[in-house]
Amino acid sequence: MREPFTPGSGPKPASLLLRTGRGLVLLTPAVLLAVGASRSTGGPSILLALGALFQVLACGMAFVGRQGWREPVGPAVIMLYVIALSWLLVAAVGLDDWYLHTCQAVLLVVPLVFFALQCLRDSGAPALRRGRLLAHQLARRADWPAGLDACRLLPEVKALREALHADATPALELLSHARPQVRIAALAALEFRQNWQGGQAEVVLNAARRALEPEIRAAAVYALANRDDREIIEGLAEFLYDPSHGVRQAATEALLWNTEHRWPWIRVAVRRCLSDPAAQDDGPLRHEGRLLTAEAVTDLTGWAGEKGSLAVRAALTLGVHYGQAFAAERDAKLIARLVRQLTDSHAPAVLRLELARLLHQHHELDENVLRQLLVSTAPAPVRLLAAEALMADGAPVEAVSALYDLARLPNREIALATAEVVQRRLGVDLGLPRGQPPPPIHSRMAADVARRVLAWAASHEGADAVPAARVEEAAWRAPHEV
Repeated sequence: MREPFTPGSGPKPASLLLRTGRGLVLLTPAVLLAVGASRSTGGPSILLALGALFQVLACGMAFVGRQGWREPVGPAVIMLYVIALSWLLVAAVGLDDWYLHTCQAVLLVVPLVFFALQCLRDSGAPALRRGRLLAHQLARRADWPAGLDACRLLPEVKALREALHADATPALELLSHARPQVRIAALAALEFRQNWQGGQAEVVLNAARRALEPEIRAAAVYALANRDDREIIEGLAEFLYDPSHGVRQAATEALLWNTEHRWPWIRVAVRRCLSDPAAQDDGPLRHEGRLLTAEAVTDLTGWAGEKGSLAVRAALTLGVHYGQAFAAERDAKLIARLVRQLTDSHAPAVLRLELARLLHQHHELDENVLRQLLVSTAPAPVRLLAAEALMADGAPVEAVSALYDLARLPNREIALATAEVVQRRLGVDLGLPRGQPPPPIHSRMAADVARRVLAWAASHEGADAVPAARVEEAAWRAPHEV
């Protein structure tokens, strides 16, 4: 990497020597034409002198500023030498001077050499040779980090990745190595690779299927993340329900970053992943990149209406998707559509709860919408969220009445959540530890809190409404007593 320039510091000796060499090579045609002009007379002398002046100007324009020194010198050398050779052939018509013939030979051979070197470099042969040397060094390496994931961060892996720009063969040859450290280093050098030759991606996919180490399977999935052919994508989708959480996360990131063409190929695998009991604690499917397509959102919305972990994780995934959409752009049409879905009594309960949390977090729920969510037909967690949001600016009668209804529900989890809101907003001591998370749902303390909540609600049995004076008093006491 090029070091930043600071006052009082000069270029390194190697850099200065390289620049000097480039300058001499580029100025050689001008010098040759200038010497030829001094050896000639009349019209040829004038033409050669003009050619030398043109070469100096062209060289200065090609490398004015610092950017020109960082670009390859080959194209500039070929251009300047060919122009100088053409100029010399025109000016030296009828002249028989050994010097001019020597200049023609120099101006012809030098660009041919640079052209050959450029063709060799473009063929990828030097990079392939360097890649084989680096792969051989990795295969013979004896000291490795303790963890397999740490092997992916070695400097040798980065150097190998840069050397494999044209051909991945040196890394693929390491996938059959006995050491797992060597295999994961080779796969790390192929992460998110775009240029694959025929059959190479299949080799990586087969290596992932054979690997016993989850770190190697995850590295192979990342290596194929940029493939877009159906066979490879469907093969990667198998790892969405891998026994390892790390592999499942790697497959999610590798597949869902672009669902525009992939969704029909991975739809069945995604559904199986979301409904897998072994992965129910994974939460939503998180990924970086583009948003989910409309087709994927429609499928997830439908799955949120089913049962079990499929519904819960589909709703959580939609919440992540809509959160990313909000972060990218506040779309009024999208917000209006989500509000309608939230207030729709026929929408799945878990999806309504996720939308309520998301819209409340982004301050997109006004008082009218919150009051609509207090109705008894709304899911209990949604009613509780709406009641607490309304009580943030006071203690309206409808919100407190909703808390009474929620406290009477025979659900200990709802009872604990209701007790937390009642104790914090209304100042009623229900036995929850202050400033601490709620107790485990099956603990003795949780049972005692549930009884207190039920007793608090039973003390208001038969009351159609809460006296406004008492509500206002409770709202005043909340910040002082709790």
